[in-house]
Order: sequence, then C-alpha cells, then structure tokens
Amino acid sequence: VEGPGVVLEGDACRQVFDNPKAEQIACRTGFRLDPATRSRLESNSFGFVSDLACSAVITAKRSEVVARLHAKGDVALPPQEVRCNLVSGGDPVPVRFHLAPVVRIDASGRAVDARLGIRDLTGIPEPLATAVAEFLNNDAGLRRSIVSAANEILPNLPRK
Repeated sequence: VEGPGVVLEGDACRQVFDNPKAEQIACRTGFRLDPATRSRLESNSFGFVSDLACSAVITAKRSEVVARLHAKGDVALPPQEVRCNLVSGGDPVPVRFHLAPVVRIDASGRAVDARLGIRDLTGIPEPLATAVAEFLNNDAGLRRSIVSAANEILPNLPRK
C-alpha cells in the first residue's frame, strides 16, 4: 500500500494483524521515503541526509494492541526498535532509534492523528540525530501513513 510520505517495503505485518488467531505478533516491516519526503529531509538536515530506508521487527501481544486500540483517545503502542540505513554523502550509515507511536482514535473508532514518538536515535552525531528525529516526528506524510495503517487494521479487529 503506497501512502503519502513512505513506501512500505517487505511488510509482513499486515497479514499477521489481520489474522485473529495470531496472539504473539512478531513481523518484519520496512519503509523508504518517497521523493518529496526525501527532498524535505535533505533540506531539514542541512543537506547531510539524502535518504532513509528502515526496517523493524514489530513485536507485540495482539490482545494488548486490540485493547489499547479499543480504548479510544490517545493510544500508545509498545516502543519498537527500528534500524535504518541513512544515506549521507552517498554512503549508507546505519542508525537505530526507538519508535513509540501514539495514535489518536476518535469516538467513532477511527484513527485521526498519530505521533511517531521517535527517540534515542543513534549512529550519527548530534545535532544531526536530533534534527533527523524531529523531522521524522513532525513529518505530516509519515503521520498520515500511520493513521491510514491504523484505519486499515481497526475495522478487522475483534469488537470486544
């Protein structure tokens, strides 16, 4: 599914989330930035970072995620470690960060906003690490991607 901002790559999480029998969720997902987001990242990082491709193994208990998503309001999902290759000056630089997304769910049960909650970015020096984390956390396209992913998952969740 191509969303604004990011392109999912090697995503195996969708099938796991859609399978009601999978209580232990452990799946790999990945994303890369679309061209518009790449150029925004480059200008926000003073030209140091020209691309970013990430992968993560998402681990969670399905019942916990379901319970949280049914809770409405701001739903904090368990923090996940994300590994990325960040392209700087033509060379890939491995970086890692923690992603702890918070999804806002309205009274009708639809996701309406999301925060990525990226922190502890390691692999590149400060202040660049902070600049990249802030860019990702504030990028509207990435937030929309999380909202649309949540809205694809929510209708398939058990209604209890």
